[in-house]
Order: sequence, then C-alpha cells, then structure tokens
Amino acid sequence: MRTRVPLAALFPIVLVLLLGFLAGCGGGEGQSGNGGSQGGGEQAGSEQGGEKGGEKGGEAAEEVRGQEKVALGSIESVQPDERKVVLKPSFEAQGGDQITFKVRKNAEIQVNDQEAELSDIQPDQQAQIKYVTKNEVNRALAVQIVGG
Repeated sequence: MRTRVPLAALFPIVLVLLLGFLAGCGGGEGQSGNGGSQGGGEQAGSEQGGEKGGEKGGEAAEEVRGQEKVALGSIESVQPDERKVVLKPSFEAQGGDQITFKVRKNAEIQVNDQEAELSDIQPDQQAQIKYVTKNEVNRALAVQIVGG
C-alpha cells in the first residue's frame, strides 16, 4: 500500500530548505558583502577596509578589499605632476560638484581608445573613471577619455 503525503506537510519542509539556502548564500537584505549597496553602504565598506590596511598591506590586498566604482562626467582640471584629476559628475547621485581622484602610477589611461599619459588629458573632455576609495581618498585605477 502506498501512503500519500498531504501537500500541506510538504510546504513547511520546502520553506525551511529555501530559507536555509538563502541564509547560506548571504541572501538577506541586512547582510553586508562584496555586493554592498549604493550610497552609504559603499562608504562603510571602504572604512572597514581601511581598518584592516595594516594587516594585509600592499595594493593587491587593497584591490581585494575595495569595491570598484565608476564615475562619469567631464574633466574639470588635471595636475599631472601631482597625479590628480578633478571630475564634474554627470549625475547628481555621484556626489557633489566635483570628485577629486589620485591617479595611481599603474593606472590605465586612454584617450579615444589609445594609450595615453595623464598630461594628454584636457579640461572639458568626457571621462569614465574606474576607482576605489581607501582612507577616504578616491584612487583612480583607469581613466578613459571619449571625444575631443
């Protein structure tokens, strides 16, 4: 004789398994992780990374800790001798009037898809800057200029 399990008895079992799977994958809203959230969540993550800076050391460890972000806008100014670029964001959500970046020595710099130097960048050019934030300093990993 074959016994039948009522559907109502299977529902709690499936629910417990699903919740266990989500908890194991880090699927809760309040949990932090590499995904983070936009806005304040990114800042909190970068502050935590700064606290651990002495433990791991080196730029390779920084790339693992820091979440890469992208800023879009137009170049306000460039200081090649100080390796600084100031960007006016295209979107209000990216911050205030300007964002200042310290350009790493090994940063990839391109103007119109061609390798370039920091001194080749001019004000009012449209830029996309990939960066990480460490100790409240925006550090550019790549600067891409599009258009004249």
